[in-house]
Amino acid sequence: MSLVTLTFGNKAANASPHVFISTPEERIIQKLNHSGTAKGEAIIKKACRFYSEENVYVVAEVTEGFLSNNMTAFYNGKTLDILDVESKYGHSAKKGMTVGLTLRGISEEELEKDSVLSFEKQ
Repeated sequence: MSLVTLTFGNKAANASPHVFISTPEERIIQKLNHSGTAKGEAIIKKACRFYSEENVYVVAEVTEGFLSNNMTAFYNGKTLDILDVESKYGHSAKKGMTVGLTLRGISEEELEKDSVLSFEKQ
């Protein structure tokens, strides 16, 4: 038996063409789509603005629900735009994960450490 056959398998094997492979990010997105109102919360660990950038980068820990790029953030009555979500699972995160968020609509001085960001799918 060759190394190629051991690694990739025999093409004549009974492999089903209907095999569905899902990633953790796809499963989070499915859960977001199945729940009527998708919400989440995260505690801010650090907020900063990179040199020559207008947007604020926030490191936060998701404490409740889910978080995805297509959600809107709320903080102290302000509505914030989520430009990007960076996590272990791509552009989605679930409870217990640490994420990096790029937010528009607030300054870094307004975001206090250990305060709560709320998220809701619009």
